[in-house]
Amino acid sequence: MGVQVKIDKIDAEILRILLSESRTSFTDIAKECKITVTAVRMRYKRLWKDGVINGEKMLVNPHCLGYRHIVDLGISTKVEDENEVAKFLEDKNYISALTGPLGKYNFLGKVALRNLNSLHEVISDLESNQKIKHVDALIWAEAVNVEFPQNLVIKPAVWESNIQSNRKFTLTDLDQPSIEIDQTDRKIAKILSENSRMPFKAIADQLGMSTKAIIQRYKKLRGNLLTLSTVTLDLRKLGYEVLGNAYIKVSNRSKMPDIYTQLLQIPNLIVIIRITDTYDIYSAIAIENFEKLFESIEKIRRVSGIDTIEFFVKPMPPSWPLNLFPSLLESEYMKPKYWPQKVEKQ
Repeated sequence: MGVQVKIDKIDAEILRILLSESRTSFTDIAKECKITVTAVRMRYKRLWKDGVINGEKMLVNPHCLGYRHIVDLGISTKVEDENEVAKFLEDKNYISALTGPLGKYNFLGKVALRNLNSLHEVISDLESNQKIKHVDALIWAEAVNVEFPQNLVIKPAVWESNIQSNRKFTLTDLDQPSIEIDQTDRKIAKILSENSRMPFKAIADQLGMSTKAIIQRYKKLRGNLLTLSTVTLDLRKLGYEVLGNAYIKVSNRSKMPDIYTQLLQIPNLIVIIRITDTYDIYSAIAIENFEKLFESIEKIRRVSGIDTIEFFVKPMPPSWPLNLFPSLLESEYMKPKYWPQKVEKQ
């Protein structure tokens, strides 16, 4: 189990601000928190030292790179064959973020595809292994606007429902066009996806360009290719030991925006993804203990428009929000056929 770190309301406010926009200056944070810039800097360093903050990321929109389809692969095998199958899956470079077990699956992995015709090839390749009994595909309807870090309760701050904000729950445009980017754009995006607070001047020095040119390119990329700018947290340090995974079937898909709104009234529900086939929605919720687990399940059950739920729990990943897509920024000629990154065990 992780060791919870004691923080105060000002620490919680700093985390809230940086989850929403990691490039927020210490000066602006100081004004909002009504403390000095020096105090903000000291608190920020302490949150890093204590392991509460463990990264500064910008999330990458795969749609803008031509990867229209993100697919969760649910892989079933016999328990006694798991080690052999795991080695087989590790050699498949198109599979990313391999985890498991979860529910009826021994393994759950992700693959990014430019078109769905490739999905049949992927499944056939995996099922060619006689130790793999079956592969299910859960296709994401979108891969952006699925993280809701502002819905995380950071105690001792008082949680306020997202419903009180100006957020409008419109579904993502699934036909988002790819954007034209060159190698320099890719390098800038890759740097920021791994170090979102890096000063523009430092990026310019690293790439041998002017700061002005970096800023101009950043403005083109931000909001399109680069979406959420955030810090990543070890939620175990904030008292969250378990991640609840809810797979939801709705009674009427036309009511999806209203269902989104209701789900986001649930504290700590931090991920919502529309998926197709067996389920309609995947959601993730940060959970402190068994009492909160049962409360969370009951709150989801009471959402109007939900038909059925399958709920599973797994240990909290060491870093959240997950940064799933930065390797898609690698040069085209470096990419394998499907997803261009190696398996990451979590």
